[in-house]
Amino acid sequence: MTHTTGTRVVFADSQEEAKKEYEALCVQPEHDAQAKMDICKCSEEEDFDFDSPFNLIGEVSLSPEYMELVNKDPQRAYVIYYLEEA
Repeated sequence: MTHTTGTRVVFADSQEEAKKEYEALCVQPEHDAQAKMDICKCSEEEDFDFDSPFNLIGEVSLSPEYMELVNKDPQRAYVIYYLEEA
């Protein structure tokens, strides 16, 4: 079964920069050393609603706490997480 871990919001001007920002946080997969990192740019998601308190992006649901972070700089916000096999 696949599940998500290590979800973070980072701000960057490119996907590569976002990945570096995430890696600088030293977030590691919880159980699966071969976990895939997923990087989603909020402003590029067709159904993303910046006015909603909740959103789905990639494989994660963003709660109001995450949306508050995203809305600090919506055009530069990326949501990054690991997809792990359990």
